[in-house]
Amino acid sequence: MKKQKNKKKNLRVKIIAGTWKGRIIDFFEDKDVRPTKNIIKETLFNWLKNDIDQSVCLDLYAGSGSLGFEAASRGARKVYMIDKNADVINTIKNCIKSLKATNIYTYKVDAFEFLEKIEEKCNIVFLDPPFSYKSIDNIIKEVDDSNVMQDKCKIYIELPFSKNEEYDITVPANWNLIKNSKSGDVSYLLYELNKPMI
Repeated sequence: MKKQKNKKKNLRVKIIAGTWKGRIIDFFEDKDVRPTKNIIKETLFNWLKNDIDQSVCLDLYAGSGSLGFEAASRGARKVYMIDKNADVINTIKNCIKSLKATNIYTYKVDAFEFLEKIEEKCNIVFLDPPFSYKSIDNIIKEVDDSNVMQDKCKIYIELPFSKNEEYDITVPANWNLIKNSKSGDVSYLLYELNKPMI
C-alpha cells in the first residue's frame, strides 16, 4: 500500500528587486494564502518607490510573506509580518533565516489583536486579507481607529474585482485614493492618510 502524501506543501515566489533580488522564498500552501501577482507587486512598489526606504511597514495578513519580503529587500527599516496561522508564520521564519534578514519581525496573532498592542507608528500598511474574508470594512475601521499610522501613511488594499461596484469597500474620509488598478479578478488600491490638523 502506498503511503498517502501530505497534500500541504511549500510553494515558491521570487523577490523582484533590492538586496535579495532574484532570491526565492517558500510559502505555505493553504486555501487562504494567495501571493500577490508579480505584475501587481511590481506596480505597487513602483507606486511606493519614494516611500519605501527606511520605512516601517505592517503586513497584517502576511500569508506568503511576498509583500513584506519585497519591502524589506527594497530598504524598509522594519517590517512587521502578522498572521494567525502557525504554519504560515513558521514558513516565513525559515525564509527570514535563509535570507539572514534582520529587519523583519513575525507575530502569530490575529490582526485585530495585534493592532491593540503595537506601539510603533507605521509608514506603510499592507491590507491584503484572504479573498474568503468577508468583512474587510471591519479591519479597515480597526486600522483607522488604532494609533498605528503616521500622517501620510500609505495603505495598500487588495481585493476581488467586482463588476457590480467599482470598489466594494468603505474607507474613512481622510484616506485619499492616490493610485488604483486591476489585474484579472483582482483590484488593488493605494490610499494616503491625511490626519486632521489639530
